[in-house]
Amino acid sequence: MTAKVEMSQTEKVLVLIISTIAVFLAWFILHVWLQSISFNSNFIRFIDVGVVVVTGIAATTLLVRLLARPLAARAGPTQTNAIKLLFQLFGVALIIVAVVFLTGPTGTGLVSALVGVGFFGIVIGLAAQAVLGNVFSGLMLLASRPFHINDRIALITWTYGKFPPSLTHGWLEPSYTGVVKGIGLAYTKILTDSNALLKVPNSNVTSSLIMNLSHGRQGHVSLQFEVPIAIDPEDLRKRLTQFLSEMKEFKGEEDSFEILEMSSFAYLVALSYRVERQNEGQMKWLVFRAIRLALTRAEDKTSK
Repeated sequence: MTAKVEMSQTEKVLVLIISTIAVFLAWFILHVWLQSISFNSNFIRFIDVGVVVVTGIAATTLLVRLLARPLAARAGPTQTNAIKLLFQLFGVALIIVAVVFLTGPTGTGLVSALVGVGFFGIVIGLAAQAVLGNVFSGLMLLASRPFHINDRIALITWTYGKFPPSLTHGWLEPSYTGVVKGIGLAYTKILTDSNALLKVPNSNVTSSLIMNLSHGRQGHVSLQFEVPIAIDPEDLRKRLTQFLSEMKEFKGEEDSFEILEMSSFAYLVALSYRVERQNEGQMKWLVFRAIRLALTRAEDKTSK
């Protein structure tokens, strides 16, 4: 069996450049041949535009994919996303300029092309205000950097509705919480805590209140649970503190212990602990275990 030879990134980029040049050479030969046989000039121009658009989009997409992995290893995901977006914008700009040169109203001269660029820009600006707004909003996000790629954020916006929380005294803001996965020409990708991938228009992101939950090292573990009315809250709190202190893995400090609501049968407790952000998941599980133990012991005491 022959060993499979893997090309390096540099070799792949060279192959892409050579392939693009070869496509344009073949197009040029076809263009000259069609003119030599007096083929319809409008149809020739249509072929020219199609070749430029398809080849430009394919070359830009492949170039961005080839450069993404080595850039991510050296520059980090946020800088890589910015470079990818700039490459895409540069490719789209070149395609638009090439199309305008090919479809100039009085030929393919420089003056005609400039007139075409101005007219084309006015038409596009009026017809695609929302699209261009998303593109410029994406550039503003890259310049201001209210968050980085892989940051966990919460977007609070009036644009989209949201179901109310299942627990009482939960947040009522229409917030969407998740991890930022990328900023594109039109959309920002956010993987929510429920594992749903959101594509939010960039203009909506820039007009939203952005809560960067990855800022700093301190995190919080917050839980709400009902307690039978017969259990003394002070006794419950002492037992909870005792069980957490016996857990060597637990590293946190109590932030709050409050009674939110009360009925004739039970009362609602909300507690919060300050922990390190990277350990939030593990600490939440330990707090949950301690709550179960504290409730069980307190119920056994009241039943005797």
